[in-house]
Amino acid sequence: MRHFILSIGLLFVLIIVPNTFGQGADLSNLESQIDSLVPKQVNDSTPGLVIGVVKNGELIFGKGYGKANLTYDIPNDMNLVYNIGSVSKQFLGYAFAMLHSEGKLNIDDPVNNYLDDWPEFEHKVTLRHLLTHTSGYREAYTMSNLVGRYVGQDRLTREECLNVVRRQPQLEFVPGSRFTYNSTAWVILAELMEKVTETPADIWVENNILKPLDMNDTQIESYVGEVITNAAESYSNSDQGYKNEESNRAIFGAAEVYTSVNDLVKWINNYKTAQIGGEAVRSVFLDPFILNDGSDSEYALGIGVSEYRGLKRYRHTGGHEAFSSQLSYYPDEDLGIIVISNFGGRASVSTSAIASLFLGDKMTQEEKLPEIKPVNMAADKLKSFTGMYVTDTMNDTVELTMNEEGSLIAGGQFKLIPVSDKTFRIEDWNGEIEIEMSSDSEANLKIIQGGSVDSYKRFASMDNGSDTLTAYEGRYWSDELETYYTLKLVENTLKVNHRWIGEIELSPVAQDIFRGQWGTIFSFTRDNENQLTGFNINSGRTLNVYFERKN
Repeated sequence: MRHFILSIGLLFVLIIVPNTFGQGADLSNLESQIDSLVPKQVNDSTPGLVIGVVKNGELIFGKGYGKANLTYDIPNDMNLVYNIGSVSKQFLGYAFAMLHSEGKLNIDDPVNNYLDDWPEFEHKVTLRHLLTHTSGYREAYTMSNLVGRYVGQDRLTREECLNVVRRQPQLEFVPGSRFTYNSTAWVILAELMEKVTETPADIWVENNILKPLDMNDTQIESYVGEVITNAAESYSNSDQGYKNEESNRAIFGAAEVYTSVNDLVKWINNYKTAQIGGEAVRSVFLDPFILNDGSDSEYALGIGVSEYRGLKRYRHTGGHEAFSSQLSYYPDEDLGIIVISNFGGRASVSTSAIASLFLGDKMTQEEKLPEIKPVNMAADKLKSFTGMYVTDTMNDTVELTMNEEGSLIAGGQFKLIPVSDKTFRIEDWNGEIEIEMSSDSEANLKIIQGGSVDSYKRFASMDNGSDTLTAYEGRYWSDELETYYTLKLVENTLKVNHRWIGEIELSPVAQDIFRGQWGTIFSFTRDNENQLTGFNINSGRTLNVYFERKN
């Protein structure tokens, strides 16, 4: 349990300043407006959250809701520190912008320039790729789960994260070609920074960023079990009651910063003043990465840079055990919003909703669902679109079926309304599905939403009989994970057995494609004689982890 040193401070701070926000904010009613956004289940006997609003460099609203510690009945407040999860990344990102500006490294250099005995791949991975989630490296946390070592429960060290990449046979994609959120990269960055500066990354950040900004509450957890003073606890809820969620990892880079609302006010102000490093550092830090195809990734060095309802915004979210955090800053309005919960997703408030209270009159209207103009489509035509569709990357599926009313349904719940001979609008959702039929059996599907396009291909259904499923039985070995999976048919259900994971049921999706737990996709491979040779596991951010059939 975290050690508390209780500070004397305001549990609730509310400062009314002249109304410089325009008609979007009624500051006389500010507290009640923000209170109304807080989930109803949060009260004086539950975990909760803290909210801070920063305007023109000052904390104009700060309030804690619920308890920081249920054992000692300590309320959430502005002075306690909370694990901010991936919001921590921007401190390391800023450190790299400083080192780049000082000429101590170049973020456009290959990683291999700085790390000895680091794997060489077909395409060069640069430090900027690491800093912007565009590297193509494996996600260590997912890889750990695949061998039954679950993040948060089992100890995971920096060296183990580095070894995930050292054993990686190839990159998951060409560096810079796509944005795929990746925490492994930030563990590598911390290692690399230590090599360059000859100082542990957490100590360097503390000495060169936190102390100069007088962020005196902020602490970086450098080892599991370290005493973090003045720290809130995080909680989950179950049928048995509240559970204290303790972390079993402390790997700075991806997370591990504990900070207070009061300290984050100082950090937000550095966005504006560039007190640390000056404009040269700030411009590098806030420069969003442009993908290889010329599109904007909307992500700079550990922080999102985009627009929300017509206003420029810097933003990041984070999660660590049952802590969740959001930090948003609107630079043109000099408005920052902080929300940190110690009750996970059960007690959080969108920073966007709070921003709308202040900036509503300056924001563009929220995007409304376009009017749907349906066209008639014959039942047999609708039925021709049904089937199981799998993404090009084999890490997601969507099934189209017909319901009793004769409507086409996606994923068992979303009604598709035809608006042309091949395009469907998704009911009550600002998205559409486009299906191209190249033959009676072949079809390609695209889900289009907000400028993003996800592509799927229809696969033929498979015979689920025991004779068919028996063919998949056997032992499969992964060099990369250094582990066996054993597949066996049990009561006409194909199951995976692993000594640490236990038993996993595989559900047939299509020919040679199965779905496991947590949405994991097993895609089997065959040789030229149509004999099964192994399978690839695709799980969220992690693609093509190969297992070879041994018997």
